[in-house]
Parts: sequence; C-alpha cells; structure tokens
Amino acid sequence: MKNRINYSAAKLVKSGYDSILIADPYDIFYLTGFFSDYGYLLLTSNKELFYFTNFIYQKQAKKNSILKVKICDSDIYSRIVATARKLKHKHIGFERELSYGVFSYLEEKLSAANIAFSRIDSPVKKLRMIKDKSEINHLKRAAAISEEAFGFIEEIYTPRMSEKELSIEIEKFLRLKGDNEIAFSTIVASGSNSVLPHHSPGPRGMGNNFFLIDLGSKYYGYCADLTKVFFWGKMPQLFRKIFDTVLKASELSIKKIRDGASAAEIDKIARDTIEKKGWGKYFGHGLGHGIGLQVHEPPYLKPESKSILKEGMVITIEPAVYFRNKFGIRVENMVLVKAGKGELINGNLNK
Repeated sequence: MKNRINYSAAKLVKSGYDSILIADPYDIFYLTGFFSDYGYLLLTSNKELFYFTNFIYQKQAKKNSILKVKICDSDIYSRIVATARKLKHKHIGFERELSYGVFSYLEEKLSAANIAFSRIDSPVKKLRMIKDKSEINHLKRAAAISEEAFGFIEEIYTPRMSEKELSIEIEKFLRLKGDNEIAFSTIVASGSNSVLPHHSPGPRGMGNNFFLIDLGSKYYGYCADLTKVFFWGKMPQLFRKIFDTVLKASELSIKKIRDGASAAEIDKIARDTIEKKGWGKYFGHGLGHGIGLQVHEPPYLKPESKSILKEGMVITIEPAVYFRNKFGIRVENMVLVKAGKGELINGNLNK
C-alpha cells in the first residue's frame, strides 16, 4: 500500500495538484485495503489520506490505520470542502467517476473558497494496470477456480436444466471456491441466445443443444473472466469452421502479446484472421480488456486503442463471431503480459 500511495502522491506533486478526490471504491481499496460502497478519499500530495463516509461504515473504516476518517452525519460534501480549506489547498483534482451533480456542488463551494477543482488523469488507475506479484497470484487463483467451474458444468449438466438453473449452480460453485462475491453475473446462453454477448440466463431449457458459458470467480477481490462453448454431439460443418477460425484468431493474437506491443495491433491480428474467412462483420466488439479488481479495466484492445501493452498487465483475449438469430461463438482467455511473450493465466487455451 505504501508504495502505491507514494507513487500517486508523487504524480500529484509533478502535476501541480495539492490533492485528488477519489470516488471510485476500487481505487480506494487499491490504495488502502478498505472497501465500501459509500465514501470519498482525499489523497494529498504529502501522502495523507482523509476518508469521508457516514456512521454506517465508521467502525470498519476506523480499523484502517492509514486513514484519517471523517464521519459525516449530514452533508459529506461540506465536510470535504472544510477539510480542503483547513489544509490550505489551492488545486484539487478529481476522477471521472465523480457524478456531475457532486462535481457541480463541490466546484461551486470550492470556488467560493478560492480552490480550483478540475479533472485529472488518475495516477491510481495507471498504477492499477500493472499488477504486482501478489495481484498476479490472486488473478491466477481466480482463473483456476473458474477453469474448475467448466469441469463442474460437465459433471452436473443435464438437458432438463434451464439456463437460469445452470447459472445458479455455477455461481454457487464459484462463491464456495472463491470470494463470497463473483466477478459478474454468469452468462449461460443456449442456442440462438448465444448471439447476445451479455445474455441474461432465463427459463429456456438447455436440451441437447449448443451453449456458451461466460463466467468469472473472484479471489481476494481479483476477478477472472473466461468463456467457453459446449456442444453435445457432432458439430455441424459451419459451426466447426467458425469455431476453428475463432480459436485460430485467439492463438495468433496471444502469440504476439509482449511488453511494448500495440493493443490495436493485437486486435488487428485476430480481426484479420476472422475477416479473411468472410466473417469480419460478425465480430462487433473489441478483442479484450484489462482485468484486475474490476472485470473491465484499462487497457482496452480494440481498433482505435492507443494503448501500449506493458509487462505486468493482465488482459483478456476474446475473439468472436455472432450470426444473428442463429448462434454466437466466443472463446476467452486471460493473458499476463511479459517481456518476451504472453503467459496464459488460466493454464491452457480454452477450446
């Protein structure tokens, strides 16, 4: 935690800010190890951390030795302004997660106190993109639990199950093996429902049908995100051709992942592979995204991305083809960016 705070505070000094107001609970957790869904953190350029919350979280927050907790029974924002005035701050930054209503109120109050209030590129989010050894170990464990879940599916699946029933069983498994929370709601998409990338499992019976599973465990707060397709019986010829192409796109792009690689170029490798088969227009989203405390984090791998991959980043690779009203095929893996090559976080390539 100390190194993260020192880095962020140094970036504030370099940018000319006295402090940054952090609203993102994941950024707050990253810096302090404390998580709640209500509170604001004021990180100063001299490494002080003032945490503003209400009485509901006061006991838990006060257990955190690095926080200077400010309990606010009514107007939390007036307390933030009063603290900034007491600290004699002249320029405060804020992250983009701050709502417009909160920004407008604080800007008015801070301006009256001759304190500038402007958006800043969060040094915390930049730091979060590069995972340390402990974070990588947590991500590997989350991925391992998620891979176990695929084996669990093969054990318990019956054609009589509905999408909803199967998703409930999967989530129970993930919660028992990992954190009490899961990374995201499990996607169980049978047949034509698989064309919806974020399909919500419903009462539809699975039957002896093709289906797609997108799932993710959490381990010590760190997320996994893996997708696999299941087909009972012989694959139709078109299905096999598309599946093989998606798999090839995944393999070729993963081979090119390394420190210094362009996110857009990695996306292009997969996209060109699918395009050469004539299915490029059916691949409608980016190739992947960063993953850590949140299931979707920077960097993002897509055609317009300006990001350069750095050693220590963990990203997903998820090429896909979606045929409207027919079926969708997506294969997703997690990859650790290293100096010479990428390392599959989930062990073996999902097929």
